[in-house]
Amino acid sequence: MSGNCDRCERVLALIGSIYDAVGDEKLWADISPAIAAICDAPSAQLQLRDVRTGFVGRVSMTKNYDAKSIASYASYYWQYDPWVNGGRKFGLSTVLANKDFIDEADLINSEIYQEYARPLGIFYLVGALFPIGDGEVGAIGIHRPRNASAFDEPDKALVSSFLPHLQRALQIRHQLLTPTIEEQAGREALDRTATAMLVIGRDGHILLANRNAEKLIREADAIHSVGNRLAATGRGANSRLSGLIRDAADTAAGRGCSAGGMLVLERSDRLPLTALVAPFRPGQDGFGVSLPAAILFIRDPEAQSPARDALQALFGLTPAEARVASALADGQSLQEIATSVNVTLNTVRTQVKSILAKTDTIRQSQLVGLLLRSVAVMTVVNRRTMLTRDGGPGLPYP
Repeated sequence: MSGNCDRCERVLALIGSIYDAVGDEKLWADISPAIAAICDAPSAQLQLRDVRTGFVGRVSMTKNYDAKSIASYASYYWQYDPWVNGGRKFGLSTVLANKDFIDEADLINSEIYQEYARPLGIFYLVGALFPIGDGEVGAIGIHRPRNASAFDEPDKALVSSFLPHLQRALQIRHQLLTPTIEEQAGREALDRTATAMLVIGRDGHILLANRNAEKLIREADAIHSVGNRLAATGRGANSRLSGLIRDAADTAAGRGCSAGGMLVLERSDRLPLTALVAPFRPGQDGFGVSLPAAILFIRDPEAQSPARDALQALFGLTPAEARVASALADGQSLQEIATSVNVTLNTVRTQVKSILAKTDTIRQSQLVGLLLRSVAVMTVVNRRTMLTRDGGPGLPYP
């Protein structure tokens, strides 16, 4: 009886700690170890998953997880996770143990157990998936190694006793961390700027990329992504870029004094990109640890020209004039424009005179400067991508 009372007191203390963490993000680091201790287990992890984007965020974990295991899960093993995949079949908020959804022999022979879970001391599990809100799902997993006892019904009842409180606290946390109007406006501005912007971890992991940065990475001409790590195409440029990122991240962590630097990123048949690297400290994560990183700005001299419909709306240009204005901003000569649209050079010159009059400019250079600095270059619909801190794509839910 005294043992049961002791466990009840520990559960009550855990529930209090869970609600305390809502008001102090650093306290989440202690939640998984506390949950593991109550369940007589050496390992536990608390995750959040976005069912729409596949974003995976680790809110809390025990010390058996290291950077290597986190990276390997994020890059490969997430798609073969039998615990999560089994839990999805039973629905949200259902506390499950191994015996509910997996054969032990199958688990023992699986690659994820032999290569990933076994070194971490993970074999038996008790846990649940539960809804948080706005497409976000929480996942709590408590683990024991193969040489320990399996979780049983009393263990499942124990998890059920604090699971509603864990869910409620994370729902409150979700509301508190929902971006403000100011933050949303800032993110939108990042996506609409003509500058490609990335936040990069010291090891090269891409933590944040705006729309233009995503475009450059997809083109893979000057920069690309390898295992979600940023790399420059040229060997010399890649070494230089990696060094600037490391130095800037060290400065952000208080371990260096480099202010970053600039470099040129060559492209095969196009004008080169220019890049600026600087230290960046975005605050603290859920473990109370600062996340020093580098921020990278890249300019493309051949960036997208102003949208034609926007030029029509801004300056009252005709469709033909808007096409010419956009081509001028893109660096084309009058003869190139005439050839591309199959009109005479005199016709293009006449259109340019009309464009100059409508925009109150005198010279073509002044016109191009106006066009490239107008809001017409900001009208493209775009998408922001926030990658997982672990560098992986996350696990999409159906």
